[in-house]
Amino acid sequence: MAKKNQIAAPAEPVYQPAPQRPSVSFRVMNNCAPVPVARPADFIQLTPVVQPLPIVPYSTQLQPLAQFDEEEEY
Repeated sequence: MAKKNQIAAPAEPVYQPAPQRPSVSFRVMNNCAPVPVARPADFIQLTPVVQPLPIVPYSTQLQPLAQFDEEEEY
């Protein structure tokens, strides 16, 4: 019965080691051979160029003003 009456000690926290950054090294590569380059495509379609076209109605001072009758029902 002695084991049942004992209070369990709190578990110690388990610490995980912090992740390390991957090491990066830079060096000059010896490239004595020709570097292969992909052949460009035969047909290249460019994106269309869309420009706004301002449309201004032509009018003169001799032209009568447009008037609408309020009595007309549509």
